[in-house]
Amino acid sequence: MDKYKFKKTAGALQEAYDEPAGKSMMAQSNIMSQSEIDDLLSSVDSEYAEYAAPPPPMMQSAPAAFRSAESTGEFMVNDLVRASMRAQSVSPQRNTQIRAAAPHVATGIDPHWQNQARHSMFFYTVEEGKRVMMTNKNGSMKVITGPARVWRVGRRFRAMQHYTAHPSEFLIVRFRDGRQEHLAGPAHVWMDPREHKDITMEEALPIADKEAVIVYAEDEETGEVARRIVHGPATFVPKPGEWLHTFKWHGNVGGRKVPGALEFQKLWLLPDQMYHDVPDVRTADDAVLTIRLMMFFELVDIELMLSETHDPIGDFLNAATSDVVDFVGRHSFESFKQNTEKLNELATYKQLISRAEQIGYRVNRVVYRGYGAKASLEQMHDQAIESRTKLQLEKATEQQAQELEDLKLERNIARGQKEREDKRRSADAELEMQAKARDFNREQVRLDAEQRDRLAREADQRRQEHLAALAGLGVDLTQYLTQDRADKVIEVRGNGAQPHVHLQND
Repeated sequence: MDKYKFKKTAGALQEAYDEPAGKSMMAQSNIMSQSEIDDLLSSVDSEYAEYAAPPPPMMQSAPAAFRSAESTGEFMVNDLVRASMRAQSVSPQRNTQIRAAAPHVATGIDPHWQNQARHSMFFYTVEEGKRVMMTNKNGSMKVITGPARVWRVGRRFRAMQHYTAHPSEFLIVRFRDGRQEHLAGPAHVWMDPREHKDITMEEALPIADKEAVIVYAEDEETGEVARRIVHGPATFVPKPGEWLHTFKWHGNVGGRKVPGALEFQKLWLLPDQMYHDVPDVRTADDAVLTIRLMMFFELVDIELMLSETHDPIGDFLNAATSDVVDFVGRHSFESFKQNTEKLNELATYKQLISRAEQIGYRVNRVVYRGYGAKASLEQMHDQAIESRTKLQLEKATEQQAQELEDLKLERNIARGQKEREDKRRSADAELEMQAKARDFNREQVRLDAEQRDRLAREADQRRQEHLAALAGLGVDLTQYLTQDRADKVIEVRGNGAQPHVHLQND
């Protein structure tokens, strides 16, 4: 019946960038934490104390052994059950009514199936909602459904167990003739020993969106086994004879990928991611490094994955390791440090991309998270970095001092050039003002001269016109012009001979 106890955790690694190594595997396995074991042991101790005397020394040391085993990270729930049952088998002081120290498991039995009605000497009473199997003297059986009151003399009565399944549960009914039925909840069945061999209740498997399960079933007529894929969201209830594919892939245990550590039945169809450290990778100059990667991938073809691989994670690890070894082997240590950005490019991981496509996956991205090296190499690398950093700081300091001197010189040159430019502009402005003043003065002189000439011409014109008018009137212009205007008048007259004129200044 264990094949109907499903693993409800989907097969997702989902390793976050800052998650401690191994944490994701703890969440996906049935390894019990210390607090869970302490709670379970305390409940077991209290339950045993109700039925039996204190256990012998062997049983008193069992919890410490359990805790020691759990601290190694390998203690499982089933281990606790088996250890407890072995302890009961070797303890004679235990009462046979002591139950195994196992987590509570729902059986589907109605807790009120017992018939608690009062019975008289001659009559047997069946309560309402209960059923009883009545056996007659001749061996015939009959089911009595309550409420009822029947004659009990010569008859035997046995309460019938009532099994129920609620939503998200189902009943597995096995018949005495070999048949088997699965009843999805809500459902109920009364255990009839004439027909039923046993009845158990199991939880259905919830399938969320972007999840899927692989279901196998055998054809009763041909005997051939076929498989089908059930996608979520859904609640899966298997039919009789069906079983689920259980995957066992590489998983994270203590920071390392271990084959078979990740066991699950539900496929995770959302994009997923995981860490991968590639140890002991040698460069071209024999430097040994550990390359740390983070891969982002997504399942796109379930059928192709089922037919081409049994462990996609292992395929990814091997292909990525091959690509990293090839890349690092082509570079020296210094060249590797200068080309680490190429480890973030998908073109570097040709084998990883090719293998992913072959098995139905798509690699979306690979992130380079850094590298690790031996302590001696790290020390040499740190010293080289320190020396380079010191030289760079000295260079930067000297460069800053030189740049400061250059800046001062450039500023002085620029300041002197600016001063000369200002003086030149001032001199040009002054010369320009003087030239404008001279031009203005010359223009004023010219205008004054023109004004005087014009006035003189106008005066001459008027005088000429006046004289012309006088001449027209018969006035002797010479006498007119010289009248009362000469200090001396010299008149020369002659009879045609050449006269002699003698002027004497008194």
